[in-house]
Amino acid sequence: MANQRPLVITKPMRESIEIHNFIYHILLKEKNEVEYLSEVTLTESQRDFFAEMIAEASRGTKYDFIDPEKSNLALSCESILIDISTKNFIWQSEKIAIDFKAQHDKRMADGIVVVTSFSMEIQTGQRERFVAILKLDYQSVLRQVRDSQNPKKVSFQEITDSLVENKSAIQKRAIIDVGQTFDWDVIAIERSKATSDHDTDTAIGSHFQRFLNVRLKESHSAITRRVVSAVNLWAKNQEGLISSDIKSRVISHLDAHSERIVTLDDIRNLVCSDIDEQRTQLLQDSFDNHMDNVNLSGVQFKSKSDSIPKKERKFEMKTNKNVTICWEGEMEQAGIEKVIKGNTVIITITANTVDVTD
Repeated sequence: MANQRPLVITKPMRESIEIHNFIYHILLKEKNEVEYLSEVTLTESQRDFFAEMIAEASRGTKYDFIDPEKSNLALSCESILIDISTKNFIWQSEKIAIDFKAQHDKRMADGIVVVTSFSMEIQTGQRERFVAILKLDYQSVLRQVRDSQNPKKVSFQEITDSLVENKSAIQKRAIIDVGQTFDWDVIAIERSKATSDHDTDTAIGSHFQRFLNVRLKESHSAITRRVVSAVNLWAKNQEGLISSDIKSRVISHLDAHSERIVTLDDIRNLVCSDIDEQRTQLLQDSFDNHMDNVNLSGVQFKSKSDSIPKKERKFEMKTNKNVTICWEGEMEQAGIEKVIKGNTVIITITANTVDVTD
């Protein structure tokens, strides 16, 4: 039986990164054309620095190509790894740079697109090649020296010191595996996104996602968060259910079973239980239909409750009197009762103590 492809780039793999080809091209928002370079000379310390930046990208969100056979990026990366000649690498890097610019609008900051091929030791004595793409700020970070005979040849001057002082200048990073080494095609990360966005559909911006031509890899973290969202949406459309309570109940279940396998049937039984058997059956049928529509039916996954952000655990109500009530957990456990009488909503809060905050 074939070995299962790994999902994670491990620390030993990251430490084994070796850069083989390196080039960048300049993107200026006021210019329609990309300024192409033909050669970039790196010092050993600069190679080490960019290897570190590639390694950090390995902690991003995992994606699959939507259609690798028609993806310009996938085809260019495949060509780079098949034909390792410098001439082909430069040609394919130019195609990648122009596609990157084409997928971004005039709001894109001036910058450079780095394209590099590198290898990692996947197993003892076995190295595999990959492609990495980095988008860096241009004006505030890059110092370059152009060859007097050929201005398309450059070397960096003090770039390592500049970037170490301001790593946030690296706007976007992606590692591409067009082979069969890992159980994903792309790992990507974007500086403008919070950690809570990782493993979600908002982990990278729409322009970057279109350029990469990818969809979110269904990792256990991603499925955990998608199940919470799907159940909450379903509950909002069920008469007699308090959606915040249902959502909180699911989160508590995932917390209690963190790092253990959870099935969607477990979730269904948790949220569809009612004293009335007929009502239970109606809820279960509705639940199953909803999960069919969102492609979650029958899924089983390892609960990654740590991936559920804090904002998803908090609930809020605001009245027309400009009163906001915030709580965590189910309403009854938080001491909150809501009763609707005609056009009036009566909210009762029971507590042992009340602190007034400024």
